[in-house]
Amino acid sequence: MHRIDRLRRRPIAVGRGAVAALSLVLLLMPTSPAGAAPVVATEVSAAECVTPVPGGSRCGVLTVPLSRAVPDSPEATLPYVLVPATLETGRPPLVYLAGSSSLSTLDIDALAVAGGLAADRDVVFVERRGGPDATPSLDCAPATAAIRASLGVDGDRASRVAAVGTAFASCAAAWQEDGVVPSDFAVAPAAADLRDLRQQLGYDRWTILAAGSSAGVALAAADVDPGGVDGVVLDGPDLGAPGIVSAGGVAAALAVVRARGVEPQGPVPSPSAAPRAAAAEEPESATPDTAPSEPSRSAGILTAATDGLVAEPHRTSGARPITLGGDALLAITSYALSEPTAQAALPVLLSSVADGDSTVLDPVANDAIAQLADSGGILDRVLGCSTTGWPGSIERSDAEVTTTTLLEDVSAAACSSFAVAATPPPGAIGTSVLLLGAPEQAAAFAVPVADGTPDALVAVFPGSGAVPTLSSACARVAVRAWLSDPASYRALCDTDDAAVAVVDRADVAASPRWAQQTSSDAGGRWLLLVLPILFGLVAIGWSVAWGYRLITQALRRQSVQDGLLLGIAPVFGATWAIGGAVVLVRAAASNPAIALVGVPAALPWLSIALLVSCLGLVPVWQGANRGSRLRIAVLSLLWAATAGWTALFVLAWW
Repeated sequence: MHRIDRLRRRPIAVGRGAVAALSLVLLLMPTSPAGAAPVVATEVSAAECVTPVPGGSRCGVLTVPLSRAVPDSPEATLPYVLVPATLETGRPPLVYLAGSSSLSTLDIDALAVAGGLAADRDVVFVERRGGPDATPSLDCAPATAAIRASLGVDGDRASRVAAVGTAFASCAAAWQEDGVVPSDFAVAPAAADLRDLRQQLGYDRWTILAAGSSAGVALAAADVDPGGVDGVVLDGPDLGAPGIVSAGGVAAALAVVRARGVEPQGPVPSPSAAPRAAAAEEPESATPDTAPSEPSRSAGILTAATDGLVAEPHRTSGARPITLGGDALLAITSYALSEPTAQAALPVLLSSVADGDSTVLDPVANDAIAQLADSGGILDRVLGCSTTGWPGSIERSDAEVTTTTLLEDVSAAACSSFAVAATPPPGAIGTSVLLLGAPEQAAAFAVPVADGTPDALVAVFPGSGAVPTLSSACARVAVRAWLSDPASYRALCDTDDAAVAVVDRADVAASPRWAQQTSSDAGGRWLLLVLPILFGLVAIGWSVAWGYRLITQALRRQSVQDGLLLGIAPVFGATWAIGGAVVLVRAAASNPAIALVGVPAALPWLSIALLVSCLGLVPVWQGANRGSRLRIAVLSLLWAATAGWTALFVLAWW
């Protein structure tokens, strides 16, 4: 259902006496001057928690007018959770605004308790207006299907984008029937909600921690409530169109990731502020430390991979397959750049697609399509429309590319259909600002967010993805240290703790089926490993029994020559199982990104031991008596099944 939830209105009892009394009051009230702003009434009240909360927490809702410029506006309710401080220190509280996540999916305990944010101050978690747990909640089911379809290859891009715009327009019309317009969910009204919540909770001042697309709300709050904002923390700010949408921005971000793979030690080189084309014109030997030709190499890989999908579209596997063309590749790459593990696998994925193997895209592509077509991201698009043109929303251009991308067209269609005008950028923020970011994200933007807040303290966490505090323990430590004393903040830990090592093609054997299974939610890796684990236990047990029998025969001075051949199957089978377990465990511990591409490069070579093990069943059959043939048949079936499993998931033969 794509219409928003019905708004709740308080019942109005109408009686003759009440009407008379109301008329008398209106006659006695002084006349308001023409053009006076309507009275805005807000309140907080206790409510049932919409998510599990730590002990001692208080849950409630903030009730505000949906439109602050319209008298008798319908109401909007925003749930919140207040986690009280463990120690009363008198420090200003912290209010947390998530990005695209709803209040019900926030791990409040991890941030407030395990993360230590509530150790010395109250922490308030509040749902943004229009969020999934708020009333009304922006939802647009038709856009979910239209955006997903736009990533396919049916029809030209113009027709696919037009279908997305029509879906957005249908939702806007349905919302308007309920008296709601998308502009009611822009950054300015959301910032006013924060001010009202602070006042209603009785706090004189507080600090705002905003993740992702909520950064615009936090920056606007400093303008709307200058006396009530003690400080602002921007956690991976995402202004303008959600994600990285321009071809130049994606190429610049990919260049930083690839440079990190080339030079894993030392600082990550930051791209120049100049456009990518200008950097490509510099001689490679001019500044070898910053690898000026890397953006052009990354753009070349993107172009080659795109051309490959244009020439031969790829049909994904999984529960909801889709045929991917060139338009979809940049969208998938944009998603992968936002997630640390997928980001580390991205260079190998794109190189494989450029070489003609598109099947390796499936795991990342399925996750990317699910996120891009998530109807819960509609609020992010509305907020992005209202922050268009702000520092940090203008992406790098590409002089070689004169056309817009699919993601840019979809974002433009959303802003046009929703009729959300851009809010003027905030002025100078008269408070402390901490900006947490990753160089691969910042590289995508021609005008960094920090340019709009020149006095901001910027903390960089390479490889941390779109929201550093989600993947970097160091980023969480930085937030706590800055909150304790912004004036004397200094880095307290290694700032690259979130970085997953970029996968090298020599370290991985591509296996789309392995990657697809290990990234699924239906049992995942453990379900996939049931058969080889069973095989390993049987092989090890058989090897122990064989060895015990052989030693016993040797001690009795009996011939052991025939028994040696009987040990080929169990010993080599156990070698394959133990060696494979060691390789997989080491790979998972050292680099989880390998599982998004395939298996460790050493694992296929271990299949030689399994082959020898299968051949070792021949002497076992030859020496079997009638009574043991059933047992040997069962063992042979297990060996054959394991060989088939290896061919399918490790060697990827079919």
